[in-house]
Amino acid sequence: MRNLIKETYIPFGSQYYRAPSPLREDWEKDLRKMSELGFNTVKFWVQWRWNNPEEGVYYWDDIDELMRLSEKYNLKVMLNTIFDVAPSWIYKKFNDASMITLSGMKVGPQTQPHRQIGGLGYCFNHEGIAEYFFAFLQETINRYKDHPALEIWNVGSEPELTSSMAEMRAYSDDASKIGDMLCYCPNCEKKFKHWLEEKYKSIAKLNISWNRNYISFDDVELPKTRNTFNDVIDWRMFFVYTIGENVKRRFEVARTEDKGKHPLMCHHVFIQGFPVTSTASDPWNVGRFGDLHGFTQMDDMAMIDILRSCAKDKPVISAEMLMLPGYTLDLPKAIDADDVKKFIFSGVAGDQKGFIFWQYRPEILGRETPTWGLSFLDGGETTWLKAFSESGLVLQKNAEFILDAKPKKAEVAILYNPENQIFAWASTGNEKTATDSLLGYHRALYERNYIVDFIHPIEFEKDILNSYKVLVIPFPYVINKTIADKIKRWVENGGVLISESYTAGWNIENGHHEKVLPGYGLDKVFKIKQSLVEPADEGVVNIKMDKDLPFIKKNENVTGALIKETFFNHGAQVLASFDCDKAAITLSKFGKGKAIQIGSYIALEYHRKREINNGNLLAGLVEFTSNISKPFIPESKKIRVDVLSKNNEKMVIVQNLEKMDVNVTIKVPGEKFLSLIEQFSGDKVKCKNIGAGVEFKLKLYPKEVRVYRA
Repeated sequence: MRNLIKETYIPFGSQYYRAPSPLREDWEKDLRKMSELGFNTVKFWVQWRWNNPEEGVYYWDDIDELMRLSEKYNLKVMLNTIFDVAPSWIYKKFNDASMITLSGMKVGPQTQPHRQIGGLGYCFNHEGIAEYFFAFLQETINRYKDHPALEIWNVGSEPELTSSMAEMRAYSDDASKIGDMLCYCPNCEKKFKHWLEEKYKSIAKLNISWNRNYISFDDVELPKTRNTFNDVIDWRMFFVYTIGENVKRRFEVARTEDKGKHPLMCHHVFIQGFPVTSTASDPWNVGRFGDLHGFTQMDDMAMIDILRSCAKDKPVISAEMLMLPGYTLDLPKAIDADDVKKFIFSGVAGDQKGFIFWQYRPEILGRETPTWGLSFLDGGETTWLKAFSESGLVLQKNAEFILDAKPKKAEVAILYNPENQIFAWASTGNEKTATDSLLGYHRALYERNYIVDFIHPIEFEKDILNSYKVLVIPFPYVINKTIADKIKRWVENGGVLISESYTAGWNIENGHHEKVLPGYGLDKVFKIKQSLVEPADEGVVNIKMDKDLPFIKKNENVTGALIKETFFNHGAQVLASFDCDKAAITLSKFGKGKAIQIGSYIALEYHRKREINNGNLLAGLVEFTSNISKPFIPESKKIRVDVLSKNNEKMVIVQNLEKMDVNVTIKVPGEKFLSLIEQFSGDKVKCKNIGAGVEFKLKLYPKEVRVYRA
């Protein structure tokens, strides 16, 4: 991060302006107040529709004035270029500008609660529109690239197919709304067929994958149901490609025009908010571009690990801290200092180097009001604005350390596969079948102090597995042969694989279900083969432990979801059984490694119902099969402890995840320090060096967050 910014500081501040809110009369007093509160960064939206109201005509008065005021009050500016609001003249110039849904509805131009000026609905595959799209980006960058207040260009604000039309995403959670699937316009059909030709090279190979008998790529029909899988997966992944190419060109244009004067970035939303089936949002697809990368931060710790994982070695920031979300008369609960600390310092623990709140003053227009604000509607100071400012002061006090500090390297990885997400939607009608499984496993490990990375299929080309001791595959139906073969070799060389039901059940190369499961020969790794599979009784599968494991004991129960998959056992150890006494969880040894197969969906149940034993089992399987050093809480309380290091300097971040007061002993292996100083209160905690680590005691109130320096 140091090589991207002009001074030693943590970018810290707020989004402020998306036209036409707030009113001009408030600008100077608000920006002056931000500066007085210790903010150093402010974000403004430059919107295609607002700032390019006529063809060839640009309006810059508002941004010019805001940039002038930012310079006056020593605020560094992140400029967000917002393209989903196409000018009204675009729709007049191109009568085929709009996206078309599966049901045949012409989309837009329209407004949304958070896009009041309208313009939503144009097609990303319309080449005529793209010409004006990138011309606006060029004009914007040339206008402000030499302004002394400018610090960062954000050229991709949540890039995704539905362009902020939230109702167009709903079918990913409810397949009965499939009629809203985008986009079936002639431009998309033409480019999809070309994309297929580039991917498959010959119609014969596509016919194998789709199980069709087309004569040429011109014969290809657009998928209109979810009844078959590979055509649907290709159809949705084509739009992932479309978004990626659009974002790639934004960076190319911006770099050409800016000439390296400022760092370039974009920021994304992960699958909790933007399902890949409907939005085509894949963080690895857009995270590969730019000098730094960001995300829209929600109250979900998995997002932090996703951000770090997809950006790899690039600096990462919270480009939009989403707190106090809501709508008119659908209001959020007030937040306090610990809520603010949680967002900021869980981010610091995950290697984030900047924090931009959404947003400073609540907007006064439309339905996404009067929520989301740091201040009151009139700009008055809230208690959480004061808390945010105090956190900012602690960040800047520790800026030298934080900019260079690193968390401990993750030794556990969870596989995220966008094709598997789409398969989950096609097979179950709800993409969250896969999403909640991913999040459930992450939550179980996060709460028990594991550091977790997410990995993506594109990374297997670089033998990504060699960086980890444990690989977890929740809802593992779609993998692919290349990944399966690499997993097999990795386990044989000492890796630990943990997978749920129907591992590699779909042969994606040939478009059919595998005849032997686990698929692609992984049955030899697990030393089991699928036998009878039955549906869950009233949605629940009962599983009883046959063995003591860390965090969970013999005869204790866990619950699965959706199905009960039984096995022919060819040498695996049984760790738990269904109520029919058939094996539910097995452990095998394969070469130097181990493989665990779970015959249901346990992580899904943990995410949705917080079944405590499910979380204990999921974390216990990792603890039982691997030697991973991590903070330990003898009292078995959910206390998250993160340690960041810079040479011999340390920062220890402690979060109470319990809803009660706790007295805990925290043991951190591999560290040695005599005392800790809390960065907000100045309180000192004495530490005791024990063996190969350190121990200290704390009393924490519910959801308390503490930040210590050693």
